[in-house]
Parts: sequence; C-alpha cells; structure tokens
Amino acid sequence: MAGVSRATVYLYYRSKDEMLLDLMRQDLEYQLEIYAELVTVRRISLAAVRKWLLRLRGEQEERRNSLNLFWAGANLQTDILDPVYRHHDNIIATLGRRFPGFDLDALPREQREPRRIKCYMMLFMIEGTTVQITEDGPGPRVKVMVDQLSRTLLHFLQHGEVMTSPPE
Repeated sequence: MAGVSRATVYLYYRSKDEMLLDLMRQDLEYQLEIYAELVTVRRISLAAVRKWLLRLRGEQEERRNSLNLFWAGANLQTDILDPVYRHHDNIIATLGRRFPGFDLDALPREQREPRRIKCYMMLFMIEGTTVQITEDGPGPRVKVMVDQLSRTLLHFLQHGEVMTSPPE
C-alpha cells in the first residue's frame, strides 16, 4: 500500500481511469525526456547509441509495472491510445531536430507519411527490444539484441531507412 487512504486519492482523481491516464501521461513524458537525451549526445556513434539504448532499457525495466498497467487499460479503452500516437509523433519531431532519418519537415509533403510510418516502425523496434526482451527470458540474449538494434538505429538516424540486415 502507498500509505494513503482511498478518500485522499479521490481528492486528486475522480476515477481509476483518470489515475491510470495520469500515470500513463507521466510515463510518456519521462520517456520523451530520455529520447531528448539522444538528441543532446555530442558525437553520435555506435557506442553512443548502444549506451543510450541500455539507459532507455534500464529506465523501462524500472517502470515495467506502470507500463503493464497502461497496456491493460489500453485493452479496455481503445481511445487511450490517442495520447500514445501523439507521443510517438512528439518523439519523431524531437529526434527530427537533429537526425535526418526522423526529420519529416525536410521532406516534400508526399514523402512525409511514408517516412512517418518508417519512423513508427523504428520506434516499435526500440520499444519491443527495450521493453519485451528480458535478461533471463527464453528469447534472444539482451546483448545481441541491443547490439543489433544499435546498428539499425544508427543507420536510421542517419538515413531514414530500416535495415533488415545491418553490417556486422
């Protein structure tokens, strides 16, 4: 228990859904801050991208319980995903300020939506790897996954293309 009475909680939140949405909002804001850190990396290299991915993975591991609560709520209420799509667009805009692969504004209008889809795919790869792959799980080893994703992300940051087989 959090050491707070139910009545006190309902002074701040009208419902469990409102509490869940606030928790989700906080998680999304925090995640955007971590993505913004990638923009501030002085020299982007494979090592820098790998280090950033490991930081993101560590933060998401610590917040795993709240992330699970969010997805449970999203399954019950589909409009809860609207802020997630806005969040991904904010990540794309943040990364686009520095990295050509995420810079939709530099593209002609007809090329923006296809690139936006590629950006979403890259973000889904990042999230899938950093959230779903566990150290002791039955899946691939974390180190191998992060190394592969680091190469893929570095290439995407620079070129806007998702490589299916990055160079070793």
